[in-house]
Amino acid sequence: MPSRLRIARRGLLGALGGALGVAAPGAAAGVDGGRRRLTLLDTHVAGTAYYEARRVRGNLRPGETLFLRREPGNPHDDLAIEVFTATGSKLGYVPRVTNEPFARLMDADQTVDACVIEVDPDRYDDIWISLTLEIA
Repeated sequence: MPSRLRIARRGLLGALGGALGVAAPGAAAGVDGGRRRLTLLDTHVAGTAYYEARRVRGNLRPGETLFLRREPGNPHDDLAIEVFTATGSKLGYVPRVTNEPFARLMDADQTVDACVIEVDPDRYDDIWISLTLEIA
């Protein structure tokens, strides 16, 4: 299966520009409940084998809202972003290789949201999520 890691460059630049008050022409956005959402990244959740993912993965559904929390005190990655279910079960982390722009947005008081895209328990990268940003 080809890699599903995708960063929408226009979207990311638009989000960063929006945080700075600059609009990016042609940035892709969707509408979610009357709010405009900009998709920034589709990625797997890293470290699922070490947290509660095994116990809860069977209950996860595409479109389900997840919660992100910065963990600046993480001894392995000061840009770490934890991924939780709505009930508080820790699934793992946004992968370290892609977390920097999202950690910077979160540190700048921007809300980066996440939702489940796909769950495939037969793969090591079994939980796929989409990171989005609300835009004006």
